Amino acid sequence: MGREMQTISAPNEDSVSDRPDPSHELLRGLNPEQQRAVTTVSGPVLVVAGPGSGKTRVLTHRIAWLIEVERVPPERILAVTFTNKAAREIRNRIERLLAGHNLAGLTMGTFHSFGVRVLRQNPGLVADRLGLLPNFLIYDDADQLELAKRAVQETGLDPKQVAPRRVLSRISAAKTLLMSPEEFAAQTETYDDEVIARVYAAYQRLLRRANAVDFDDLLGLPLQLFDAAPGLLTNYQERSQHILVDEYQDTNRVQYILIQALVERWRNLFVVGDPDQSIYGWRQADIRNILEFQHDFPDATRIDLELNYRSTLRIVEAADRVIRENSQRIDRRLRTENPEGAPIVLRELPDGQVEARFVVDEIRRLMARDNISGDDIAVMYRTGAQSRVLEEAFRTSEIPYRIVGGVRFYERKEVKDVLAALRLLHNPADEVSLERIIGNLPVGRNIGPKAIATAREWAALHRRPLLEAFLAFAPDAEPDVAPPNLAGAARTAAIRLGTVFATLRGERDTRSLADLFDRITELTGYAASFDHSEEEEMQRWANVLELRADLTRSDGLPPAEQLPT
Repeated sequence: MGREMQTISAPNEDSVSDRPDPSHELLRGLNPEQQRAVTTVSGPVLVVAGPGSGKTRVLTHRIAWLIEVERVPPERILAVTFTNKAAREIRNRIERLLAGHNLAGLTMGTFHSFGVRVLRQNPGLVADRLGLLPNFLIYDDADQLELAKRAVQETGLDPKQVAPRRVLSRISAAKTLLMSPEEFAAQTETYDDEVIARVYAAYQRLLRRANAVDFDDLLGLPLQLFDAAPGLLTNYQERSQHILVDEYQDTNRVQYILIQALVERWRNLFVVGDPDQSIYGWRQADIRNILEFQHDFPDATRIDLELNYRSTLRIVEAADRVIRENSQRIDRRLRTENPEGAPIVLRELPDGQVEARFVVDEIRRLMARDNISGDDIAVMYRTGAQSRVLEEAFRTSEIPYRIVGGVRFYERKEVKDVLAALRLLHNPADEVSLERIIGNLPVGRNIGPKAIATAREWAALHRRPLLEAFLAFAPDAEPDVAPPNLAGAARTAAIRLGTVFATLRGERDTRSLADLFDRITELTGYAASFDHSEEEEMQRWANVLELRADLTRSDGLPPAEQLPT
């Protein structure tokens, strides 16, 4: 980011005579560090808030303090959070603290909601400088993915070869760095970069043609507007007398630049965060934003919230020892006044099966001995693939469970894709599985609705399963009946599909389930379709490999028990 490293000391604490009365209603119940964070209202302030240290309470009380004590008009305050839920919670708390106050004009929400506000409030400038009509649409995730598919097709590429979701991730990363399609194209180094650059340009053309923006535009376009209309930026700088930012450790490049631009007039920037809790690097969050805050603002006041209100002493001490191993951090020590609590139990177990049984036994023990409700028990795992063995253990033990923020293992798309091939080999009449294979696996590429309809007519005419229509194209197919009347790319694709499944059907009875799995993912092209440089793709591939591990354990069982239901 071009920042120069230097050693900065935080300013001295306010003199005793300048300190606010700690008995003030808005300061009651706050510890000294929290009180200082609430009442230090001039200049840049960095609050390093440890887990469970009451940062949301500090944010709400500080905004209330600004309005009630410092007499700052609500419309001169901009508070930015990372979720709409957090913004609603903070606003509700402020309303309770300042019952009777008029909070009209208080700007509180996410970075994206602030960006929308800027664009909607200035329709004339947006039309003149950005070429967007006032009724522009904001495309959600599904809209963006569909647009990425169309962009891939417009560049003459195949969406089954150039995954639109991966392309969209690369485009989002470029926008986060404020790179236009032209700037991205100018720095390409690989063929893959060149492909992304072409799709990025097409994606932007399609967006503008639809008079639409995506989520990343909601951050980048306001900055473009400020560059094009400096007077508008001056107005927002003047209005933003106090700026507060939550979870500052997870801000990215464009969010950093936006805040730096807005705070220039008053320099009353209050940020809360903790580099030890930064987990969104894969979403382009830049931990340097918080680590180098005092380099960006040499006169900043740093306040550490170290007192944990949530956890027992054992938990806090263990967490503190673990996070001290982080290489990029702001040093502070966690502490608590809570009781010591129960010892932390660590079990090292030989494999996932044993681990799942241990978890089930522990849950039964807690529910039976300690009368703890299942609603009060959470099982956390590191990757989505790990849920499968736990889900299986819960099902066989008849312990009800629900997956929070995710999809059950056997309902995940990539798992269902491979299972579809296994099911089709087990039951050639399974048309649902065949259509899933055609739609989702590379081996089904170029077999469209018209080709499927032709194959279905052939199957009905000859009273055979739909799969037989494609097997009729295999080189060693029985010559008694001519294959369906397909031509061009559809015929070539049908030959490919028929040849692959004729081979798999010939190997079905001589290979183990795990070996058959390997052949399916190889011959259908599914294994090669995952981009191992992308975090999301790697997680999906991990789910596929977990399915393979499950099939390995199923080998030797009766056929009816081998495939998951």
